[in-house]
Amino acid sequence: MEFSAVFDLCYNDIDNCTVSSKYFLFIKFNDLVYIDIQGVGDIIMSFEELMKHKHLRLYYELSLVLTENKHKIIEKRKVDYRYIEESNNDIYTEERDWFIDCAYFIEDFPTKVKKVDTGKYYCYYAINPNDIRELTVSNYTDIAKFFEVFRDGYDVGGNSKELFGHYINLMLEYNIKKIEEKVEEISIKQEDDKNFINLLELNKKGMNGDIFRILYSSVLSTKGQKKYAAHILDI
Repeated sequence: MEFSAVFDLCYNDIDNCTVSSKYFLFIKFNDLVYIDIQGVGDIIMSFEELMKHKHLRLYYELSLVLTENKHKIIEKRKVDYRYIEESNNDIYTEERDWFIDCAYFIEDFPTKVKKVDTGKYYCYYAINPNDIRELTVSNYTDIAKFFEVFRDGYDVGGNSKELFGHYINLMLEYNIKKIEEKVEEISIKQEDDKNFINLLELNKKGMNGDIFRILYSSVLSTKGQKKYAAHILDI
């Protein structure tokens, strides 16, 4: 199974409430896709059918970019409730127990600033993934009705390029930031390795143990200190 989602939230931090939201949840299994869209409902259709519909396909493709681990789903009762986002009560009308961890779009209502963020759980499924294997494709009438409601609520017509262009720009900014952080992390790691080797060389020349530890905590990052902690027990 492949889980992915697009979640777009406008939040008012001052009143601590959700102003607006929309979600597109997908589970791809075999040659079928389970789809749940806010305000539209859920359906199962063939993957081929999904690919025929331009706007829904764009949301699906966007969901694949937002979701890093597409084969992991979490059961709510098996995690610490402190990590469950309480504002989900403003979004879902029924109890939902399974969710995935993915990046999401969030807009600050007072400032209208929108960005891609991570860290909070928003994407909850109304279905138990263990039941997915037993399901079959929905009937033609239900699928036709699903797309009719979808077009009424989400079809942006000629503005699709502008809408998805905005999403893509936000994703580019987010990914560039992640790359920069990764490069910085690699740079720090390399610097830690170099500094630790230099400290060992100085230690071989008879450096006082107390001075070694002072330098150790000064020139190595927090991660570097944890990495080499076991090697300095005897120094």
